[in-house]
Amino acid sequence: MRADDEARVVTSRAEWNAIVLGMPRPDFRQSWQWGALRASRGWTVLRVAVGRDEHCAAAAQVLARRVRGLGAVLYAPRGPLLAAGEAGARALPDLLRALQAATGAIFLRASPGVAGDDVAALAPLHAHGFVRLADLWSLWNAPRNVMRLDLTGSEPALLGRMARKRRQHVSTGARKGATVEVMTSLTALRTFHELHVAHGRDQGYPVPPWPALEALHREFAVDDDLAVFVGRVRGELASMLVGLRFGPVAHTLYAASRSPARTVPVGDLLHWELMRWARAAGCRELDLGSSCTDVPPTETHPNYGIYRFKLELGARLWLCAGYYDHAFAPLRYRVARRLELAALRLAPRMIRGRHPALVGREVPAGATPVARAS
Repeated sequence: MRADDEARVVTSRAEWNAIVLGMPRPDFRQSWQWGALRASRGWTVLRVAVGRDEHCAAAAQVLARRVRGLGAVLYAPRGPLLAAGEAGARALPDLLRALQAATGAIFLRASPGVAGDDVAALAPLHAHGFVRLADLWSLWNAPRNVMRLDLTGSEPALLGRMARKRRQHVSTGARKGATVEVMTSLTALRTFHELHVAHGRDQGYPVPPWPALEALHREFAVDDDLAVFVGRVRGELASMLVGLRFGPVAHTLYAASRSPARTVPVGDLLHWELMRWARAAGCRELDLGSSCTDVPPTETHPNYGIYRFKLELGARLWLCAGYYDHAFAPLRYRVARRLELAALRLAPRMIRGRHPALVGREVPAGATPVARAS
């Protein structure tokens, strides 16, 4: 290995983002901005790359937090990022050694942004000591069951991929008094937060605290990559949505609504303007977040309506490869894993009926789908 191929800590925002965007599957959760946001919420952030400039073969932004009595745990959301072919596979061990040396962590949790059936992309993880977890969801990791929408082609083609009623809502919304405004100010985000808190209280789900949204604006709005979509019905605030874009992919982060949204389908217009905003920056895909259901989705699941709405917008369910753990300290890792599994078992009982998006599970092929986790 050449000297300039050694693992190194990256401390420049511009350099790090260039590395991420140069990888086959860049994701905003590996961006400098997202790491800075998580640092503001108490995580320690470390960015390590193997190689130089455009020749980087492996990289990972990891979030670190200490577990009392056990040590540090690391998480690489939608990482690690590996160059295609043998270069990425060869660089992965150097990346792992650097992360362990810098943190002394118990284990590294990875949730690579690849499909579960992408054998070639996952081969380096299997070859270098990562173990795949069976969990469909986690209390602290990015979702696996994601709805993705193709943004390529013309606007008529994009509308043509929607269900008929969604197209009609987009075309007739203005006549019914629905309007959408795209805003980027911190004041608009504050208004969204107030609506989100009220909606979360009514529906029984937790919402991010204001400092988290303030940090989100600070990190992403400076590059014009964050927008608040404000939907009104006959001038009255009805629904709001927060969108983010990074590289070739845009994302819906949060959404909230109030009673006027039930009389006029302003939500369809919100998402249409989000699609147009994403396309204006060259995004080729829109990530609408989790399906919030089992896999495959079942009509008996309490969140099936959320899945159906995203499906009718033209999105398709994409099952991410899942969670992979690399244990640096096997004994302490087994203890940490037992604690996590215990929390996963308790969580559905604690949140059942209040936050049903977190009670799905993957259904094996040929099995009878179930609505909730046991």
